[in-house]
Amino acid sequence: MQKFLIQNEFGQAQELLGEEIVVPDFEELQFILHAWLYDNRGGWAITERSSGKRITSGPQGTEYLAREQLERQLRLHGKDALMRVLGQGRLSS
Repeated sequence: MQKFLIQNEFGQAQELLGEEIVVPDFEELQFILHAWLYDNRGGWAITERSSGKRITSGPQGTEYLAREQLERQLRLHGKDALMRVLGQGRLSS
């Protein structure tokens, strides 16, 4: 596990304890898998580091599905749509 200091989507500093996920064709973005409050219980989320935006999440115990779920969403919506959602934020490279 690594510590990542990000500025979340609300502009507040936030420290995440998690691991980086690298996705083919999206290497210029840094995705972080970390613990997250999900449905009022424990869970996980994947956040894009430069924008601080949560991309996907799930309930505790399904962390093994996180990367697959992220890749499925990225393939479904594509890089152009993701970049529009992330806005003009810095790339994490």
